[in-house]
Amino acid sequence: MDTKTKLEGFEGEIRIVVPPIIIKDNSHSKFFDLFYLTDIGYYPKAKNHFCKRPSGCAEHILIHCVAGKGVLLIDEEVINLEANQYVVIPANTSHLYHADALNPWTIYWMHFSGSQSNLIVDELMKRVLSSQNVVSFNGVLSENFNRFCKLLLKGYSREILDYISLNLSHFFSGYLYPNLFEGKEKNDEDVIEKSINYLKSQLHNKIVLADIANYVNLSISHFSKLFKNRTGYTPIEYLNHLKIQRACYLLQFTDRRISDISFELGVEDQYYFSRLFKDHMGISPSLYRSSLSES
Repeated sequence: MDTKTKLEGFEGEIRIVVPPIIIKDNSHSKFFDLFYLTDIGYYPKAKNHFCKRPSGCAEHILIHCVAGKGVLLIDEEVINLEANQYVVIPANTSHLYHADALNPWTIYWMHFSGSQSNLIVDELMKRVLSSQNVVSFNGVLSENFNRFCKLLLKGYSREILDYISLNLSHFFSGYLYPNLFEGKEKNDEDVIEKSINYLKSQLHNKIVLADIANYVNLSISHFSKLFKNRTGYTPIEYLNHLKIQRACYLLQFTDRRISDISFELGVEDQYYFSRLFKDHMGISPSLYRSSLSES
């Protein structure tokens, strides 16, 4: 049996529920079914806020604390939540949570579901369980949340629901990649960012892995592991991506010979350059250039 306690209203609270009949009516929408909200709200200084669901909830739940603190028990895992931290509760997972008695939390929250929602929740949970769940609820993130609320207060038209569904993936990208979401560049002292800037400056040179590792003062093995964990590619693969990106630009916007472009990008063997380009783009440099002139 679910237990919820809220002995008194929270001044300034917001709670919007999308009726089940509305969700059913829109279940065949190609956009809505991917990602949709069922409930969304805001509880400021939520004194006595308590909820226990032994069998979990049919939807996933996001709770983002912006002030105060609280505690959650999610499937035997105790999680303390403080300002600028978030937690996600997977659907159908036993849980309880409550605001701190002396310093009750202020939270933004939502219930959500959809065919693509499990993918997002899995990634969010990894961050929560590894204590990488610190995100400020401001800027674009809060603007998006408030926009969802304002739209739903207007009603449940198809265009409103589809708009929100299409924007939910973008909203959650703010939790997965907060710096990119807010348009903030990584600090130059960040090792991976520093190494990428180095790669961009060395497109005209032939460099090896040791050169890059030495530039950031790390061993080759340690640097390689860090780089691939962050980007999904080895440093040399990433360098080749940048070279091909530059080659595409030069092929489209200049009349320079392919051999000259190859040389400028630090590849002395034009035939190797052509193979590298085809591996990335699916066609040779010459065919790529001619396809642009035909389009």
